[in-house]
Amino acid sequence: MRNTWLIIKREYLQRVRTRSFLVLTVLAPVIMAVLMAAPAKLATMGQNAQHLVLVTSNPQFAEAVRHELLANPIGGGDENADEKAKKLETQYSFDLDTNSTEGEKTALRNQIDTRQIDGYIWLTDDAIRSRKVVWSGREEADFRERSWLSSSLTRVLLEQKLASSGIAVSQTDPIVPTVKIDSVRIEHGQEAKGSDTGRFLVIIVMVMLIYMAVLLYGISVMRSVLEEKNSRIMEVLLSSANSTELMTGKLLGVGAVGLTQIIVWTVMGGVIGLPLLAAQASLGGLQLSPTVLVSFVLFFLLGYLLYSTMYATIGAITTTEQEGQQVQFIIVIPLVLSVFMLMPVLRTPDSAAVVWMSLIPFFAPILMFARIVVQTPPLWQIALSLLLLIGTVAGFTVLCARIYRVGVLIYGKRATVAEILKWLKYAKA
Repeated sequence: MRNTWLIIKREYLQRVRTRSFLVLTVLAPVIMAVLMAAPAKLATMGQNAQHLVLVTSNPQFAEAVRHELLANPIGGGDENADEKAKKLETQYSFDLDTNSTEGEKTALRNQIDTRQIDGYIWLTDDAIRSRKVVWSGREEADFRERSWLSSSLTRVLLEQKLASSGIAVSQTDPIVPTVKIDSVRIEHGQEAKGSDTGRFLVIIVMVMLIYMAVLLYGISVMRSVLEEKNSRIMEVLLSSANSTELMTGKLLGVGAVGLTQIIVWTVMGGVIGLPLLAAQASLGGLQLSPTVLVSFVLFFLLGYLLYSTMYATIGAITTTEQEGQQVQFIIVIPLVLSVFMLMPVLRTPDSAAVVWMSLIPFFAPILMFARIVVQTPPLWQIALSLLLLIGTVAGFTVLCARIYRVGVLIYGKRATVAEILKWLKYAKA
């Protein structure tokens, strides 16, 4: 036990005293925040309102469409009419064009090419009758823009139809009301707090922490083994401690480094990040329950121990870092698949495929944790996942320790499967 503690202390202090550790610990959250905020900021910097032309055979109809578009902008929320119109005018500006000839269409296309306008919407009588309105521009209108235009046109046409039946436009609001749709998540028979955006952000940030920590520090364990193995320091170390103590000390020492970084990042996020996120309307209900925090620690530690044990084994059976990188793809595959499965977890956390995959130890650190954040699964599923994960960690620790015991003293070539099986027999004996 004393030898294991000394190795843990050496591995930990050797890493936390380096400049790279201090710089990464302090700058990583800043870099992450910049990477998340910069694209949205750059997209809006210097961005002018889109200049669109409404081409129509009927100026009154086009004016009604423009008024309806301004009254109901994309993502208008709960603002009043003036605020909605002001918000949309920063995104779009509309001109009316009553010349609906083919020559005018060609002229508008040339104006798009020369960037005099950003696009035009063909609202001629023929287009309205055929229910095929075309929005042309340098870029295709996205789904939200098409839905926005479609709902506005539908409302204007309905108001005109009612007006032709003798119903004044001022009387159409009670007949054709705009209904706001809210979504509420029910969990355990009660309304669950927190927005979808907040839960999605929690999943992305914490899952990426698990993914990056397991990957980076697992590779660090492999490199440490290879370095000591190739420099023949391993032979000196084995004269004072056995292979099991060495492997255990490395895993726990490097794991403590990762946990230290995550604790620092969590404190920085709580002091700086959460107040800024809470100021956002869509993230006002963002909160981390004790269950989520405890689950994060458990699945991080168990996931790290599982994958780092396998990385230590790769370091023992290979002779160079290049060889280790070629073999490690077998370990990375479950982590990558877990990240790809996050979207199905968000959509259907109780589907059979998601449930079964979250119980498999190699996927559990990410998928079961994500399920807990989205919608807490039954307690027996969480308990079974943890038990299977603990059992797998214990089994791999015993198996990998036997390979490690012989492999760290093998030099010159990468071991074959047959040789590894022999090592297991030797270590068992």
